[in-house]
Amino acid sequence: MKKRIGLLVMLVLAMVQVACGKNQGDGGKETKKELVVWTFTDEIETMVTDYYQVANPDLAYKIKFVVTPSDQFQTKLDPIIGTDKAPDIIALESSFVKKYVESGLLADLDALKLDEASGDTYEYVKEVGTSTDGTLRALSWQATPGAFFYRASLAEKFLGVNSPAEFQDLVTDFNRFYDTAKTLKEKSKGEVYMISSVSDLLYPFEALRKTGWVKDEQFQMDQQMVDLMELGKRMVAEKLTLDTEYRSEAWYGGMASETIMGYPLPTWGLHYWLQPNSEADSGESTFGDWKMVQGPAPYFSGGTWVGISQQSTMKEEAAELIKFITTDATFLEDYTREVGDVISNRQVVAKVKGEFKNDFLGGQNHYEEFAKMIETISAETITEYDRTIDTLYQDEALIPYSKGEVDKDTAIANFKAAVQNSYPDISVK
Repeated sequence: MKKRIGLLVMLVLAMVQVACGKNQGDGGKETKKELVVWTFTDEIETMVTDYYQVANPDLAYKIKFVVTPSDQFQTKLDPIIGTDKAPDIIALESSFVKKYVESGLLADLDALKLDEASGDTYEYVKEVGTSTDGTLRALSWQATPGAFFYRASLAEKFLGVNSPAEFQDLVTDFNRFYDTAKTLKEKSKGEVYMISSVSDLLYPFEALRKTGWVKDEQFQMDQQMVDLMELGKRMVAEKLTLDTEYRSEAWYGGMASETIMGYPLPTWGLHYWLQPNSEADSGESTFGDWKMVQGPAPYFSGGTWVGISQQSTMKEEAAELIKFITTDATFLEDYTREVGDVISNRQVVAKVKGEFKNDFLGGQNHYEEFAKMIETISAETITEYDRTIDTLYQDEALIPYSKGEVDKDTAIANFKAAVQNSYPDISVK
C-alpha cells in the first residue's frame, strides 16, 4: 500500500512538472517564448512579417508588436525601460534616439557582434547609435539625407535656370541662398518666396555647427545658431519668406501653390509631406514640377534606430532580428526595391542607385542624388537633448527675434533660461 501511494505521489509530481511547461489553455501545447517589440512606426512589423519570418519560418518564439504614437512613446517607455517589464527591442526616433543611447539602459550591440555585421553601414548612422563611451547601442536600416526641393518652372521663369546643377550654383551656401532669395523677390515682384518658414532652415544650419547643444554638461550655443537668427530676421523683414508656422496648414499649402520656391526636406519628407500635399483642393497640382539639389549644407533629419533593452532575456534572438533588418544585404536590396526607402548599407545603395526615376521630380533620379548626399553627412553634433532644445530655440529665440518681437540679447537670454529650466543639471552661461 505504501509503495502504491509513493508511486502515485511521484506520478502526480511528474504531471505537475510537465504541466508547468505547457500552456493549459492551448490543449497541452508548449508555450512559445515571446519577443516583444515596441515601435512608433509599422515599418518594422512589415519587415518582420514580410521578410524576416519568411526567411526564418521555424522561429522558436513569437514576435509581439506594440505600436505607440511617437508623441506618446517616451512617456510610456520611460517608466518601464529599466525594469523587467521593458520590451526586448525598442524603436527609437532620431529626435530622441541619443537620449536612450546615452542612458545605459540599452544593450551593448558590439558584444552581440552587430558592430562586425554592420561593416557596410554608413558611418553617420552608426555614429548616432554609439554612446560617448564608444559602444554601439542602436542601428538603423535607413539613411535620411536632406535636400532642397525646388519648383523647376519657377526657377526657370524667375531665376533663368534650367537644371539642378544651375540651381545648386545659386544656393551653394547661405550667403548665396540669401542673395538668390532677394533676386527671386525682385523678379517675381514679391509674388514668390524662397521658403515658407524660417524654421525650414534649422536642420541645415545645425549641420554646420562645430558643437552640439550640450557638451560635457555645458550648454553650447554655436555661432551658426546666432547666424540663423540674423538670417531669419532679414528674410522676414525683407519678405523673402512667407513666414508661416512650420508644419501648419499654410506651410503645407505652399506645396501646391505658386508662392513658394522650395523646401528643405529629408528623404521621407519627399514621400510623406511634399508629394501628398502637391495637389490643391481646387485640383491644381505641382506634381512633376519639382527637382532636388543639396542646397547650402549637407544634413540629415529623421530616421528610426533599433536597440535592445538591458533587461531583455532574449538578447541573442533580438540581435538576430536587428542584424537582419539593418545589415542583411539581400533583405535591404529587396526592401529598397519594394518601397524605395534609402537604406543604410553603402554597398546596396551603390548597387541599386541607378535604377530609380521619380516622376514627381520630373524624372530625376532622387535615389542617386541622395546617395551622393549621404557621404557628406556628419552626426558629431547630435545630442540627447536635441528634441527639447530645438523646440525651445525656435519658440524663444529664432521666431520671436525674426518677427521683431524681442531684441537679440533678450531672445538669447529667454532661450537660455528656458534650457536651464528644462535641464537644471546642465550649466548654462
